[in-house]
Amino acid sequence: MINKIFDIAHIDLINTKINYQSLEILKNTIYPSKNDEAKTYIIDDRIIFCCGINLISQGVGHCWVVPSVYVNKYAKSFYKEIKKLLDEYCLKMNIHRIQTSIQEPFVNWIERLGFHQESVLEKITFDKKDEFLYVKFY
Repeated sequence: MINKIFDIAHIDLINTKINYQSLEILKNTIYPSKNDEAKTYIIDDRIIFCCGINLISQGVGHCWVVPSVYVNKYAKSFYKEIKKLLDEYCLKMNIHRIQTSIQEPFVNWIERLGFHQESVLEKITFDKKDEFLYVKFY
């Protein structure tokens, strides 16, 4: 698996697995600033996923992942790379709390990464679905 420095243009190239309201809204949500970290993972010239951490406040980060339709084929590598990225970036960015919002189908996956549910975000998506706020402490 090749990892590259994330470029917001990668979002336009990814064949997303999740139905987002629009790619423009997604890009505006995740666009990394100079204090954030992000990577794009590629296999066989296909973007498998993009992920990163946005610094919310000192010591607190928000993790985001945009998986492609190809991610299931590389599930073990995907899990391993996400875990490595979180551990490395949290250390590098001096983060003690990392959080993410996640939909129901991905709950088991995020829990395997050591996150636990903190709350329910009711009707937070464009189509009024609930998401869950998950956190992990370092």
